[in-house]
Amino acid sequence: MNLRELYFGARDNLLPFSAIVAVVLSLSVVWALLSRPVYRSEVSIVSANNDGFMAGLGGLSGQFGGLASLAGISLPKSGNWDQAIAKLRSRLLIEALVNNNNLLPQLFPDKWDTSAGRWLDGPENQPSMGDAVQLIRQRVLQIREDPKTGMVTVRVDWRDPVLAAKWANQLVALADAEMRRDAIEDSSRALTALQRELERADQVELRSAISRLMEAQVKTRMLATIRDEYAFHVIDPAVPSDLDKRVQPTRTVMVLAGGVLGVILGLLFVLLRTEWRRSQSLAA
Repeated sequence: MNLRELYFGARDNLLPFSAIVAVVLSLSVVWALLSRPVYRSEVSIVSANNDGFMAGLGGLSGQFGGLASLAGISLPKSGNWDQAIAKLRSRLLIEALVNNNNLLPQLFPDKWDTSAGRWLDGPENQPSMGDAVQLIRQRVLQIREDPKTGMVTVRVDWRDPVLAAKWANQLVALADAEMRRDAIEDSSRALTALQRELERADQVELRSAISRLMEAQVKTRMLATIRDEYAFHVIDPAVPSDLDKRVQPTRTVMVLAGGVLGVILGLLFVLLRTEWRRSQSLAA
């Protein structure tokens, strides 16, 4: 059947064709209206270590890196941004976010009995932490880095705009706290190792070099202790989106897609009905 025959077939079957289009279009409208809205919150961050102090530590690492490696320690570096981003993407951090906010019931509401406060299928069949991490990575959390500006955007999509903003800000805060804790622990271990090396050293130049390394580690630990933003500097914190600023569902697109689908199904009905009539006439 060519386009001309299809056109006349649709005209001859205008009532069922229109009915099919109207039904599918109505269903798409209902679907768009009943779909739960999803809102987006974003945190924009950059490295907080791009200052003169960290640059000085990087230079110190270049001068005495060999001595530090002999002592079994690692000096702080100015280029630890990749490590910070890896921490931000880590499974450990997502698990901490889930545990701190008790997110399992919110992530899997269809399996949670809110009135009874328990899982519908019993505690032995409740979703695992692995299920939660997978869901968050696939549907909730996105971390995007702009290589030109060095800015990182932490994006959270969720049904509640307030919770979306809260989780985005918390994730950055958790990552910064983890980086701070790691820096303090590393510096403490380094100081212990350097103290042992200082007690063994008998040359004046060697003792002076070790003292400078120890001074750098003390400054690193002090910096991690007193600075509010250790690894991440928040340029733009997440705020709850307006209720009319949802990212999903895109209701206009859904309705248009329903209209197109209705036309396709209507034409398919016309095609099948025309072919059936043609076969009936040939059989007669």
